[in-house]
Amino acid sequence: MLEIKKLSKCFDDLEVLRDINLSVSKGEVIVIIGPSGSGKSTLLRCVNLLEQPTGGEILYLGQDITCLGKKVTDYRKHVGMVFQKFNLFPLKNALENVMYAPVKLNKVSHKEAREQAMELLRKVGLESKADTYPAALSGGQQQRVAIARALAMKPEILLFDEPTSALDPELVGDVLEVMKQLAGEGMTMIVVTHEMGFARDVADRVIFMDGGYIVEEGVPCDIFTQPKNERTKSFLARVL
Repeated sequence: MLEIKKLSKCFDDLEVLRDINLSVSKGEVIVIIGPSGSGKSTLLRCVNLLEQPTGGEILYLGQDITCLGKKVTDYRKHVGMVFQKFNLFPLKNALENVMYAPVKLNKVSHKEAREQAMELLRKVGLESKADTYPAALSGGQQQRVAIARALAMKPEILLFDEPTSALDPELVGDVLEVMKQLAGEGMTMIVVTHEMGFARDVADRVIFMDGGYIVEEGVPCDIFTQPKNERTKSFLARVL
């Protein structure tokens, strides 16, 4: 579904991504781990074109999306993103947040969007919070609304940028449970996270990044029990 070839990204003289090559198949769950500043979030932002790559290609279903120009909005309907900071509309309740994009971008009727939004809130365990505004929701609840909002566009791929890092520890489990459910249903996912248990249990492939490079990748069992690269070994020794 997605193929990244020789991707690079520079901010002035700082090279954040260097020669990134990665392919993602339908239904695959890829988890990206690594230290802060390694380029993980920048990679996701390039895939969603929130950042324009400096070089290389990002092919979605064979088309290089770095050349889309004004058509980027159509592309983002297929590749959704869940952010670390939730980014909900504060003056809209949970239901309205989930309804907004289908009505605004896909021209779905208000009735259909409402029914779909209620179903998605039910899916993430928040049907009873439909009329609640973000300020009255916990961080975990806000993040689950954000996931429902991303799902409302019926994306082919979902990107998660450290979705639990802003949450209190006791709220992390509910969000991870929703993500595990999506993975079990066959959603194609690329997840940047520090939750090593999630990476071990859910990922089809784990990618370790450092210094803007993909240093090592493999199935979770290999990465976590017998990593080949010394940098991977030292990172995991600190975080596990």
